Amino acid sequence: MNNRAPLLKPSSTADRVASILRERILIVEEGEYLGSESDLAAEIGVSLPTLRQASRMLEYEQLLKIKPGKGGGYFTRRPSIDTAIKSASQYLAAFNVNDRSMFMDTADPIMKTVLQAAVRCEDEALIAQLESFVANQKKNAKNLLPPDQSFKVSIDLMNLFGKMSGNILLELFANIMWNEISTMRATGNYDDSPEIVKTNYRTRLRVAEAVLARDADKAVNAWDKRSKFLRSWKKRE
Repeated sequence: MNNRAPLLKPSSTADRVASILRERILIVEEGEYLGSESDLAAEIGVSLPTLRQASRMLEYEQLLKIKPGKGGGYFTRRPSIDTAIKSASQYLAAFNVNDRSMFMDTADPIMKTVLQAAVRCEDEALIAQLESFVANQKKNAKNLLPPDQSFKVSIDLMNLFGKMSGNILLELFANIMWNEISTMRATGNYDDSPEIVKTNYRTRLRVAEAVLARDADKAVNAWDKRSKFLRSWKKRE
């Protein structure tokens, strides 16, 4: 007779209820009414405390919104990309992942794919945002930002490229990668000499201009130069 404990612990009732509700939420649009608390508990066949425990899990995942009072109940929700990025950053921080070469090796192929997709963007609003970005960068060419502030601008640009790609997975991966790379760079430990600041500005602007010109080859080449610059950015001694 085998008396060893199972390797996997069975899910709790609340976990199973959360799975049931999660499946329902993900097949309908955001803001859909799922039902009242009492109706859902009766339908699924669980107690109110169990349903509430499950609902707290889904609220944390930003998949559920509970409205109290008359006309209230359980409504579907969708998590924001910022929430996903924050979770990914927390996960990476737990493993003390701070190797810039590793991040750049991962980011390069993703960013090239993002840029190749971004040049094909037909969304006029997003293209207008990129036009505005390029114009503002040129306007402020003589008043360059220090690295910590400049990288915030870079994050915004990467976010825009991700949206322009029209691919939510590329958008998510690019944002996560660039958020981590920028976090490592914005610690104040890297050289911020005038030439370094100018090169950071120029390489970023060239990528933006190439995408705006809808030139995929030029965009990829511009990214290669920016990647080489980022890899060579030395720490302060």
